[in-house]
Amino acid sequence: MAYMSRAPENNSAAAGHGYHGPDLISGLPDELLHHVLTFVPTLDSICTSVLSRRWIDVWTRVPQLILRDEILDIELMTDILSRYAADVYITDLKICYHWDYPQLYEAQVTSWAEFAAQRVTGRVDLSVTTQFETAWPNEFVDLPCFGWATEISIYSSGMAVRLPPPAAVTGGGDEFTRLTRLQMSHLRLSDDGEGISDVVSRRCPRLEILELDHIGDGVYDDVISLSLHSESLQSLRIVSVCCLRRLEVDAANMHEMRVEYCFAESNGPTAMRLSAPAMEVLGWEDKCPNEVELITLPMFLKELFYSEIPDPRSYRVAEILEHFARVGVLRLSLIHRVQLPYCSELDLSVITKQHMSYGSCIIHFLKRNSTIRSLALTLHAYHPEMCRVHKSNSIAAAAGHSYNGPDLISSLPNEIFHHVLIILTTPETIRTSVLSHRWIGVWTQLF
Repeated sequence: MAYMSRAPENNSAAAGHGYHGPDLISGLPDELLHHVLTFVPTLDSICTSVLSRRWIDVWTRVPQLILRDEILDIELMTDILSRYAADVYITDLKICYHWDYPQLYEAQVTSWAEFAAQRVTGRVDLSVTTQFETAWPNEFVDLPCFGWATEISIYSSGMAVRLPPPAAVTGGGDEFTRLTRLQMSHLRLSDDGEGISDVVSRRCPRLEILELDHIGDGVYDDVISLSLHSESLQSLRIVSVCCLRRLEVDAANMHEMRVEYCFAESNGPTAMRLSAPAMEVLGWEDKCPNEVELITLPMFLKELFYSEIPDPRSYRVAEILEHFARVGVLRLSLIHRVQLPYCSELDLSVITKQHMSYGSCIIHFLKRNSTIRSLALTLHAYHPEMCRVHKSNSIAAAAGHSYNGPDLISSLPNEIFHHVLIILTTPETIRTSVLSHRWIGVWTQLF
């Protein structure tokens, strides 16, 4: 009789027995251990220092350092940075602290920024929050020049950030030499915009992407003016830069620009001066400034997203929109009759008033622009007291409100009907035949 012999059990670890063989991992080269530890959370990487004498300082040379919110001790985070090997450059540094207690102060964040400026050759991500947003208006996070970093992202909720002194004061020399991307969000700047203007225009020779999101709070430090001159800048996005009054952009190689809710919050006179001959994509969701100077812009764009916030004090309507002669994809929120550029794809969001003149306005647009091949139409109600787009007509219909105005939809050409109906399910499409005599055979032409 044949018997099946049981293989020797090697899962001694699972049975609670330790491994007593040779330490093969510790014999690996340092470079390989450092690479392996980049896949391990930083706290776990630090814990390897208790394995043996061989591992005591291995974690201090890992090129990736990520300190997250699980570390509750601010002093511990600072101690980790101080123990890092002095001759190691970090390719990825992330420091994140959003606890209410212990309270984080500007001086501590400044020390972290100074460490990053001296040691990081890749990406810096500094995300911190203070509990007292306006209690210390004269305290700042002082940012040094990052001579080695390629990407910088700073989120500093409740804190004011002070950029390095202008090049004219320092005599030059201190630059963000390798920086290609700068993102700043939810923070206050210590000046009226002079610091960030100087950094972008004079100290970032390789900057390609600039994003400013929710800058200023309308109480202490607001950006009054932005003057950006850059040959390297390719993409610019500014969103909710509180109380901006003047925007000047001179970027010969910029392909994309988006401006949202910056001039809308300003009470004084506003102005914009724009020179971007290589622009391909423009996004605008803001008031039209009182003064607009379009020095060098192309007549043709690939994509244009335009939603102008109405200003009852101004008669300037869609001046930026009407500059362009042709657009590949146009997404438009329309309030008034404007001269549309020729486009092949139109995403039209119409803000209606109490009268129904938008119907004839839409038909006029469609008739005069024979290049449109794709159309998406959305109707919204306009509330002047909010200067915002509110509840759409489709939502009102779902709430049980009926529409008693003229039937403007039925006067549209069959081609537009067919484009709309292909979005619906077949049963919903067939049900349209009961709307009126005009709709009886429309659905049958889709199949």
